[in-house]
Order: sequence, then structure tokens, then C-alpha cells
Amino acid sequence: MATDERALTITAPATSANLGPGFDVLALALDLANEVIIRRRPGPLQVHVEGEGAGEVPEDDRNLVCRALLAGLPTLDGLDITCRNRIPFGRGLGSSAAAVCAGLVAANALGDLRWSPADILARAIEFEGHGDNAAACLDGGITALVPGPGLLRIEPPDGLALVVVIPTSRVSTDEARGTMPAQVPVAVAAQSISATAGLVLALERGHLDEVPDFLVDQLHQPHRGPLCPGFAALGALDHPGLLGVTVSGSGPSMLAWALAEQVSDVAQLVRDTLAAEDVTAEVRVERVAPTGLRARWQ
Repeated sequence: MATDERALTITAPATSANLGPGFDVLALALDLANEVIIRRRPGPLQVHVEGEGAGEVPEDDRNLVCRALLAGLPTLDGLDITCRNRIPFGRGLGSSAAAVCAGLVAANALGDLRWSPADILARAIEFEGHGDNAAACLDGGITALVPGPGLLRIEPPDGLALVVVIPTSRVSTDEARGTMPAQVPVAVAAQSISATAGLVLALERGHLDEVPDFLVDQLHQPHRGPLCPGFAALGALDHPGLLGVTVSGSGPSMLAWALAEQVSDVAQLVRDTLAAEDVTAEVRVERVAPTGLRARWQ
């Protein structure tokens, strides 16, 4: 096989899932992304990992990007893969969904498989066990996973900003799910459905003043919140620019939802509160990414 001078470059955004009451249904994409660059060249598979996970993530076919590639390609020999990771691992920001979606989209392109977007989403769910992160990663914006499986996309409302809190600790998805009861009262399920419907409509209409009423969750955050350092303190904050605080995916990362015009003040309040709680965390101001995963030949 001759060396191909072209490179397939895939950009896959971080995601935050659940968004309060929308457990395993709602998610949004963030302006923070991993990049996967794939080149063809003679010889066995080569994998290089840079940034997050360097020295920790496998640099062979056990890499999650490679495992997803193998869902569509018979062999990875002849490929040189560079993973430039910016999404923190094990923090509830969709690093695994980004890797899986990047690998599946790459397989589709390299193998000329003609998978539809619905096919890719279904395959991502097979890898992940849930599809909320994958939906937002693939389509960007704010997404709702619907039966099919399929997704509905909501344009990010003007005036919404996010303060992303990333503690130094890690939480695995299995650990977080293990904190939840196997059954919940009908009243709790009904509250989750009601709040999710209200949140979707408020975001779709751009009614940010209504969002605080619908970020309240009784289904998973009472169980996962204790795994997120500073969650209780942040949830108790009162500021006119703060709409609410949600656990990001499995945690321990959290989102402080804010009005864009006051997000700097909210971010500083979050930093001061975490310092008072002796919580070490990175605090980033982000917007909802309007676009999802992108693949291009260069």
C-alpha cells in the first residue's frame, strides 16, 4: 500500500448528558473537542495519543477509537492514527462517546460503508449502553434521544452560557449507575417526565427565565450528587445570573447554567465557593457548541 498524503481529520465535541431531569435522554455539546487524524501508510497499525490520557490510554487496537473502527473495517493495518485528546477522562464529559463516534464515522468514511446517521447512532448506543452523549456529539446543540433510536435537536438559545466545573477526581459510569435504585416511585418518574418536557420547551422557545424551574431533578442527582465535590454548595447558591446547577453525565463534573451577560460573575462565584469548600477543580466558561462531530479530508 502506498502512503496516502491525505488525512481524515475528525473533530468530536465533549458532551454533558442528563441536564437535570432528562436522565439518559437529554444532552448538549460543548465547545471542547477531541481530534482524531487518520492517515494511510504501509505497515501495521500505529496509534499515538496526545493530551488527555497520554501514557494511560492504549496505543493499539484496544484504544476505543480503534475498537469502534473495527465495527466496520476488517483490519486496521495500514492506518496511522493520532488522537489529540482535550476532553478530560472519567469526568462525565463524554470522552468515551467522542472516541466511539469518531471511530464509527471514520470507519464509515474509510470503508465507504454508507451508514446513515441513524445507523451510526445505533452502533454508538451498542458501544455505550446509552445514547444521550452520542446524540449530542454527533449533531451538536441540545439533543433529546427518542425511540428509534433517533434524536431531536434544539438550537442553543441566545443568552445561555455554561460554567463547567471539572473536579480532579474521577467517577466511572458503572460506579455512578450503581448508586441509583433499581426502582423508583411513580411520583419521581412523573416529576422527571414533567420537568424534562418543561425544560425542552423552555429551551426551544428561548425562555431562559423558566429554565430554573425545570432543572430540578429527583431521579438521579440525589444519588450522584454526593460523588461530585462541591455539588451541594453550588446548588445552594443564589445569584440573578445563575439558572441552576446540574451533574454532568455520571459526574463528577457539573454545569452551572448562566445568563451569558452575567456568566463572568457566576464563574467567579463558583470559584470562590469551591475554594471555600476546599474543592480543587478546573472552572471553564463555555457555550453550547452549535455543531457536532465533523469529518474532513485534508
